[in-house]
Amino acid sequence: MSQMFQPAKTERRVEAFVMTEEGRDAVVHLLRQAALESNATVHTGTLQTMARLSGMTTFGDVMIAELGETSLATNIEAVRDIVADGTEVILLGRENDVATYRTFLTAGAKDYLVLPLDATGPLSDILTSEITPAEAKRTHGRAIAVCGVSGGVGASLLAANLSVACRADEAGEMAPTVGLLDAELTFGSLAVDLDIETTSGLFEAFSTPERVDSTFLHATMHEVQPGLSVYSAEIENISLLASYEMGLSGLVTSMKEAFSTTVIDLPRRLIAEKNPVLDVVDDLILVLAPGFSAVRSAGRLVDVINRNAAGAAPRVWLALSQTRRDAGLSAKEVAAALDLPVSVELPLSVNDIARAYVKGTPVQSLAPNSAYSRRVVRLAQAICNGHDADKVRHMSWWKKRA
Repeated sequence: MSQMFQPAKTERRVEAFVMTEEGRDAVVHLLRQAALESNATVHTGTLQTMARLSGMTTFGDVMIAELGETSLATNIEAVRDIVADGTEVILLGRENDVATYRTFLTAGAKDYLVLPLDATGPLSDILTSEITPAEAKRTHGRAIAVCGVSGGVGASLLAANLSVACRADEAGEMAPTVGLLDAELTFGSLAVDLDIETTSGLFEAFSTPERVDSTFLHATMHEVQPGLSVYSAEIENISLLASYEMGLSGLVTSMKEAFSTTVIDLPRRLIAEKNPVLDVVDDLILVLAPGFSAVRSAGRLVDVINRNAAGAAPRVWLALSQTRRDAGLSAKEVAAALDLPVSVELPLSVNDIARAYVKGTPVQSLAPNSAYSRRVVRLAQAICNGHDADKVRHMSWWKKRA
């Protein structure tokens, strides 16, 4: 009988930065299990020590770093910078929760281990196995976030209708499934707008992310129409909000594997707070009114994306909404101020939108030939085909204009 071929494990050079005895014990345990003691170097320091040395020296094939007292956001930024140089990073920390684990993995860490390390389990593969190539980790679906630059511009309205429009291809035939996620976990409106019960499965997905796959998503989301499933719920225990929001990136990643397109109704606060969900978003639609304050706010959001995107920033699209007139700036004036093209102007269509809200149905389904619906379809086709897309600029818009 022929033996099954087992690929040989590759021994690689390991370096570690640890500050505590528990951190050092964890490194020793990992090295012993992987039989790499002779091919490893242990330094005194933390992840931030390694980050300061990044680019100044050559690291080993695998780096183990203990997290110090630095903030989560600073540590995430350090991981992104180090991983961008092609280094594999295993983190040692004391926060024992799923949200922290998924946040660091989304930022690019190979693994996150809790101190003190449980020395009873086999962990050798963490050091000896090659990291999955980036190409193999890629998900197939597209994630589109819709963000209102200010309140009352119809961002949630656009998200709901865009999700319907994304199901139709250019020939008007229905395409693969779409997932719609209401990321406003405190006062989300999509469940009410679509006349459905809130989906408790959303918080179950945050609490047990290891269970989230295509089967779990389709079982816990509400299918508002064939091929369109929705997550929308309101948090009861507000103290868990930050933890849940840090898990958004992991949930969106899972949704991209299950749906051809994932549409996210994204609060602008999450952009300002540099939530890692933007790292897995492919396209970001900023919905703004034709006013001076809206233009300035949009410029500030674009600047935040410029400075904090890990790897490629999402493509930014501008949707000019007529639900608020404000100063009545033209699309040409808005585009010139932001140095980004206005991809769509959304008409008010008061009667069609009001009827849709009353019936709990997207305008796209109730009045597909309305002016609003036609504009949304045009935007969906442009995003899906990549037409007129513009990468985020690497210069702040107000500095450029100054």
